[in-house]
Amino acid sequence: MDWIPVLEYMQMAGRAGRPEFGDRFGEAITIAKDEREKEEIYNKYICGVPEDIYSKLAVEPVLRTYLLSLIASGIIRDNATMTEFFGRTFWAHQFKDMEKLNSIMEKMITLLAQWKFVDVQESGGRNEFIPAKKLGTKAERTFRPTLLGKRISELYLDPLTARHLLDCVARYTEQKNSFSLLQMVCHTLEMRPLLTIKSSEEDRIQEELVRRCNTLLEDEPSAYDPEYDDFISSIKTALFFEAWISEHDEEYLLDNYTIRPGEIKAKLDRADWLLYSAAELCVLQQEKATVRELAKLRIRVKNGVKEELLPLLKLKGIGRVRSRRLYTNGIRELGDVRTADLTTLSQLLGRLVAEDVKRQLGEEIEEIAPGTRKGQLSMEKFSAEKIGSRSIK
Repeated sequence: MDWIPVLEYMQMAGRAGRPEFGDRFGEAITIAKDEREKEEIYNKYICGVPEDIYSKLAVEPVLRTYLLSLIASGIIRDNATMTEFFGRTFWAHQFKDMEKLNSIMEKMITLLAQWKFVDVQESGGRNEFIPAKKLGTKAERTFRPTLLGKRISELYLDPLTARHLLDCVARYTEQKNSFSLLQMVCHTLEMRPLLTIKSSEEDRIQEELVRRCNTLLEDEPSAYDPEYDDFISSIKTALFFEAWISEHDEEYLLDNYTIRPGEIKAKLDRADWLLYSAAELCVLQQEKATVRELAKLRIRVKNGVKEELLPLLKLKGIGRVRSRRLYTNGIRELGDVRTADLTTLSQLLGRLVAEDVKRQLGEEIEEIAPGTRKGQLSMEKFSAEKIGSRSIK
């Protein structure tokens, strides 16, 4: 726990009162637990000066992502448009070091070309006329996104992550399993922060790694490699996802992986995006078998179920708990749901859900008029009804 930046406080407080919407004033209230904290808040935030802002454009993960996006959208087409665009950025204004930025961009362009996300063509080919004034100068280059690069940009993926996913799915075989794909998406920048490993967990995680090493889609780095900590954390994060799709509840996940419900939801959303992105890249690579496995795993991660429940999840309103209840009671396919009588389904799912399920399967449910008898009567009501009918006769 720490104080938030002054800039963040001002950003939040600035949302109170919008003149453009007719507000004459706004109020931002900060609550302190005692007088001492009140004074500290006043000095730090009310009288505080916001922190300086520094552009992070030159950070490689940021730059390579934006560079591919700008090329894919046609904003950057060659060296000239690239220099012109980045020369107008806040980074160039703040640091005034375009030479450094150009050096990093050259490296990124080379990488994008090696990964086949961008086509780079240099002018000055054998049959191309070059004016005398351009002889001896650096060749002008044009940039065009490949089909793969354009899709990566549309998916908002870091190109490094996309390359990682492509390399991993290329190694996917029938001998691999859901854990293989889970670890693949966990070992990405987008999944950070990964679940940290406590000292008391190290032996258990190492044992799991040894047991599953043959299922991994990437080579295990050396224990002395700077990337090893992230790699081993990706194993624990993948084990958490595996426990989730094995239908363990939130209490189990908290006890065994120290992850809370809010964190679970955030991780599930991120995994859904990465699994979808991996499937889209596999479509372009014509890896049809892997696409099917990723699609199934995506549904399992979204619902937290074992593979055996997938047929039942096709029904609207049937999720993790209800599908398991049906499966446990012998209703395991859509055909079983169709042949099951409404009374049985009502006992398992509730009357309204059972009726809706039957309608989804094309069956018509007879509506019972208000005031008419529904189901069995108690002996007392049955006797009273019989006596009443006799007296009428």
